[in-house]
Amino acid sequence: MIRTLTGGIFAALLLAGNVNATPAEEAAKAAAIGLAGSWQLVRFEDTDPQGKVVKRFGENPRGLFVYDSTGHLSINIARNPPTPPFAKGDDAGTDAEVRAAFNGYVAYFGTYRVDVAKQVVMHVVEGSLKPSYTGTDQPRPFKLNGDVLIIGKTNPDGSKTYRELHRLR
Repeated sequence: MIRTLTGGIFAALLLAGNVNATPAEEAAKAAAIGLAGSWQLVRFEDTDPQGKVVKRFGENPRGLFVYDSTGHLSINIARNPPTPPFAKGDDAGTDAEVRAAFNGYVAYFGTYRVDVAKQVVMHVVEGSLKPSYTGTDQPRPFKLNGDVLIIGKTNPDGSKTYRELHRLR
């Protein structure tokens, strides 16, 4: 059952698009709608415009999304099965081994803002394994249904993103 917001809480949450809100204010909004907490990734899929589903992190990806009570976030996603160890050790990977490791893992951290009316959580990326993400805002349309968080969208070209996460307790 999707959480329903009423009364004064709803009015306060309408201010969610305020880019001047502090991380703590954003965390309070996230807590009010049930977004704050730790979430385990259970599904990571991309669908191309022709309908082909790609699971680039495998059938059973590993991952953890944390939206903490201070307004900070940490995102980690890993391929499953994991990338094999480098033949000559972590400090001596070949170009192919390093590329496979890089492509098999997503990691970034920062703060977040919640726009409840638009059902978007904005990831404000402060640091990332992927250099082009650092310093960017990454909008993530979401639906929250109890202990299940869906992050995804359909793009103008018909392609889709779908991330399913379950709350950790």
